[in-house]
Parts: sequence; structure tokens; C-alpha cells
Amino acid sequence: MPPIKLPPTPASAYNENRRANTLLLAQVRELEAAVRAAGRRVIMGHPETEGQVAAYIRELNRALYKQVLLPVMKRRPLRPPATASAASKTTRSPRARKRTKLRAPRKASRPRAARKSARKQGRKR
Repeated sequence: MPPIKLPPTPASAYNENRRANTLLLAQVRELEAAVRAAGRRVIMGHPETEGQVAAYIRELNRALYKQVLLPVMKRRPLRPPATASAASKTTRSPRARKRTKLRAPRKASRPRAARKSARKQGRKR
């Protein structure tokens, strides 16, 4: 039988900033159920992007693998990776980052001695 030739996977097949589709989210739910069935509590995560789903699936697979191989013992509940959800909310455009770097320096305040003498004399700062 001749081998079946498959076309290469396009680079656009995975985009970590793209919203996760229903199939990926269903896989996350199934993995969470499998980890629970293996005897570990799972605090449900709500990944939104493909990158967050990939990180969460990695954690769930690792937990399931360890749960099956290691002896039964009490473990803390599995939480979704914090970096995945926080990273998407704090992502700023390169332009915004550039603007913050180019801000003018803050105006220098009066020296401490001058502030103390002003307070002693009853003047406002």
C-alpha cells in the first residue's frame, strides 16, 4: 500500500491570541473530568484564548499523568495557570509601551530641608 501524503500544517493553524473555539473548550472540560475521576480536585479554569487553553491543557495532562503514576496521596486542588489569564489582560500594544517610555521626567520636588522649614513657618507645602 502506498504511503498517504499529507499537506504540511499551515502556520496560521495556531494563533495564541485567537479566541478558543468550542472543540478546545470541550477538550479542557473532558480533561478536568478525567483529573477529577483520578482523585484530585480541580478548580475550573475559564481559558479564553488558544494560548491559555494550551497552557491549561499542559497543566491538566501533567497532573493526570502524575496522579496515575504516583501513589494515592492528598494533594492541593489543581488551579489553572495564573500567567495565562493575567498575560492576556495586561498585554499592551508596542506603541503604548513606547509611549510610556518616552514620557517626560517628573518635576523635581523641593529638597527636604526646604519642606521642613516651610512647615515650621506654617506655610503650605
